[in-house]
Parts: sequence; structure tokens; C-alpha cells
Amino acid sequence: MNKIIFLFLILAIQSSFCQKVSSIEILAPDLKMDSLFLGYPSGARNTHLLHKYNISTTGAKKLDKQGDMQFPLKEKVTIITHSSYPQPAHISSYNRAENTGMASKTFFIEDRNLKLLLKDDKLNFQILSSTPANMEYDKLKVILEKYNTGLKPYESNEPQKIEAKELELQNYIRKNPGSYVALWEMVDDFSRYGYHPVYFDNLKLFHPKVKKTFTFVEFSKLLKLEADNIFPEVTLDNNHLLSRDDFKNYKLTLIDYWSTTCKPCIEDMPKLVELYGQYKEKGINFISVTDEQTPERIKKAHDILKNNKITWDNYFDKNKEFPKKLNASGYPLQILIDSNGNIVKRTYGELQVIQEFIRDYLMQ
Repeated sequence: MNKIIFLFLILAIQSSFCQKVSSIEILAPDLKMDSLFLGYPSGARNTHLLHKYNISTTGAKKLDKQGDMQFPLKEKVTIITHSSYPQPAHISSYNRAENTGMASKTFFIEDRNLKLLLKDDKLNFQILSSTPANMEYDKLKVILEKYNTGLKPYESNEPQKIEAKELELQNYIRKNPGSYVALWEMVDDFSRYGYHPVYFDNLKLFHPKVKKTFTFVEFSKLLKLEADNIFPEVTLDNNHLLSRDDFKNYKLTLIDYWSTTCKPCIEDMPKLVELYGQYKEKGINFISVTDEQTPERIKKAHDILKNNKITWDNYFDKNKEFPKKLNASGYPLQILIDSNGNIVKRTYGELQVIQEFIRDYLMQ
């Protein structure tokens, strides 16, 4: 039996404009699951905080932590969202029994009617009735395809490759300064490939109406956090403070930011111990910061550290200042700081990259 879902998106424009009503019509004739999720695409480096449409509806379940709305396939669902400009979204599914999930490719919601056909359980879709932002997004993907092919998501990339893509995007923004799609492409690049100074050059080119948006303002703040290479003063708890003074007696200090719920963090600990043994007599110091606040989690962290024979200092981020001041959005995060308190390298779990950086740094 064919399943047809109508998702009515009412965009309450947060300005002097009147409220506009739009809809997403999703046809899913061949899907086997009972429900799906609608929300903003996931992202690293806290880019999930840049979305500004608050979804609420009847007949569906709001999942605040994920920013998603779960809706049953057999019902009509009216979704209300507050947004004054185009924003990306996706449809996702979750298999509780297998603890696995998948997500569709990105599409845009805006004050237009959109019609999608979900083609299979992998959430591949076809746009049957498009909107201006989605048509622009398709064209921009073609322009940038050759650059995206050469970049590795969530890994270290050559700065020149990131710059090449951003310069192409820069040309596009010059011709289309009012493009929200281009702004979101920059957000996605930052999420996938990390910080590059060219982002600031591109931001200057947008139209004032784009610069006034929540996304633009908050994105600028995230970029400034990672652009600032001076390690900030971080109060971890009432007794421990990390500042530039902690690094002055060492050539480099590696800060490993981890959590007891992070399996890769724990799996990498023997490699960190090996790395520490290799470089501790060469002026390299290690510090761990654990993102745990409760007594139970702190005890578990102590057990993990003891089992892995970690002897360097470990602190607990009880005040939760570390992610705020360093835009630490995930684990494991490794940050290298020189003797002047300057951040010289950031990676997410790429210990081979860290090792190569330390080796090259000591050879200078």
C-alpha cells in the first residue's frame, strides 16, 4: 500500500515580514520502516548549533537532543518551524535492534512547497517538485564536485586543497552575495575539513541581509574560536586551571580531550602511552582532560586511566569550559600547544598525524 506523508512547514518569519506557510510532501510507497526522522544534518565542530528552525507538531515525537522530529509513515503530520531563510535538512532512520541508522542527502527547507519521493530504505530520494534553494544547491554541487572529490571528510587535508575549493566558492559568492546555499556550503566545509583563514575572506562578500542571520553571526563566532591560536585560560574545577603557564617548560604539550563513553578514545590510549614513552624525554608533555562531571563517571575514568597505565596529569572538565572556549565538539580531540601557549595543531583522533607533526617539529 502506498504511503503518502504531508509535512506542512509553517515558517514564522522572525522579522517584519508576515508568516509564510510551506509544505514538504513526501511519498514513500516502498519503505518498510514504520517511522522516519526529519531534522537538520549532523555536523562536527559544533555546526549543529547554527540551525534556527524549532520543529514542533502533533502526531509526532520531538527529539530535542538530536534536533529531529520522529513521525510515523502512516499519518499526516503538521510540522511548524521558525525560520526566515533557507536551511538544510535531511530525513533519517534508526534501527533500534541493530543500533544502526542512515540519513538521506541534504535538501533545503524554505518558504516554498517541496515534493520528495523516497525511493528505497537507504533513503535515496528524488525531488519531484523543487524550490529555488534546492535548484541552486544542485547547480552549486556540480560546480564544486571536482574539489569535493579530492578532500577527505573529518580527516586532515592539505590546506591548499581546502583553499582551492573556497576560492571557487568565493567566485560564486561574488556573483551571488545573497546566497544562503553558499553560506551553508561554507558551514559544511568547516564541519568536514576544519578551519582555514580563507573562510573570513568569503564571509566578507555576503549581502548585509545574510550577515544579519543567526547562522552567519554564530558561524563567525565558531571560526574565531578556532582562528585564535592562543590557548585560552580554562577553569576545569575549583582547584585546577589550565593556562599558558602550563606549557612554558615544554617544547610541545599534547592535550587529549576524551570521555568514558568514547570507545575510540579508550582504544587509542595504548598508542598514546607509546607516544608518550617515545617523546617524554625530548621535551614533550601530555595532559588529559576528561569530559565527565558525575562521581560515577569520574571513578570510571580513573579506572580506565589506571588500567591503561597513564601517568601524566588528567583533569576533569567539571565547569564544561573546555568545549566552550576551544570549540571542542567531539572526542578524541588532540591539541598541540607550544611553549608560548600557541595552538599549533588540532586533530580528531589522528594520532599518526600528531606523531608526524611532533617528529617534524623537533627536527626544526
